[in-house]
Amino acid sequence: MKEKKKHKEVLKRIQKSLSNRDGLLRPSGYSCNNKPMMKGEFSICDNDELLFNISCLLKTCVLALEGDATFSSSAHSNADPKANVIVSLEFIINLLPREQMVTLDDITRILSKIELEKDQL
Repeated sequence: MKEKKKHKEVLKRIQKSLSNRDGLLRPSGYSCNNKPMMKGEFSICDNDELLFNISCLLKTCVLALEGDATFSSSAHSNADPKANVIVSLEFIINLLPREQMVTLDDITRILSKIELEKDQL
């Protein structure tokens, strides 16, 4: 009985420790193929930095496809560069700031409408 209580206390401490850490994967709230999906986050300063990071990832993919597509490390010698680029491109697509762009378009329309109404007065 003491052993079970001790395990519960350890589990509670681990859960508390994990809940306070940044940078860990978190549940995304949905599953795929009966497997709970997780989401990860990284910090950026602003939209310009986000676009810069996406641009760098895209350039890396282009360089990988244009190169001789070999790895010097024997641990990566069986890696498929095209498959790696495909995974990278899928990741990049998910990074694209679609919601920010839609919001920016909405703001632009609102400001244009205000400017048009101001000109008509």
